[in-house]
Amino acid sequence: MLQNITNDLLYVLSILESIGKLQKYSNDYNDPEIFFNANDQMPFNASLSLLVNIGEASGKISKELKDKNLDIPWKILKDFRNRVAHDYMNLDIFIVFDVIKNRLPGIKENFEKIISIELLNENFSKEEYEACIGNRYYKHVDFEKIQNKNRDKI
Repeated sequence: MLQNITNDLLYVLSILESIGKLQKYSNDYNDPEIFFNANDQMPFNASLSLLVNIGEASGKISKELKDKNLDIPWKILKDFRNRVAHDYMNLDIFIVFDVIKNRLPGIKENFEKIISIELLNENFSKEEYEACIGNRYYKHVDFEKIQNKNRDKI
């Protein structure tokens, strides 16, 4: 698919879905070591996969959208994906935990704002967006919050 802002909606939703799952998987943990060891490392390993997904999707987003949203650490998302995917055994669990608990919530807010703005600017298809609401793949995306941001701008 050609990189074009009109094609970015599904990548942004995929990132939001991954962040939503990461928040769910880490919600009951306040200690990185307990999170790492929980359930034979299943939540931790699932989280690594989701971090890879975030970096992968962010790398597919158009230059136009990236240039409009310089507050998102695009290079860091991609570089962190590469580190997780290619240097798995040397990851610092404290850094991974910090990213999940402290860095991603702000990034999530920025991606929700992007959807709201680009829907209003008609760069994202309203029909495509509405087709995603209720889709079981995007069950961790807070569509209501995004819609409320749109109502606040009208």
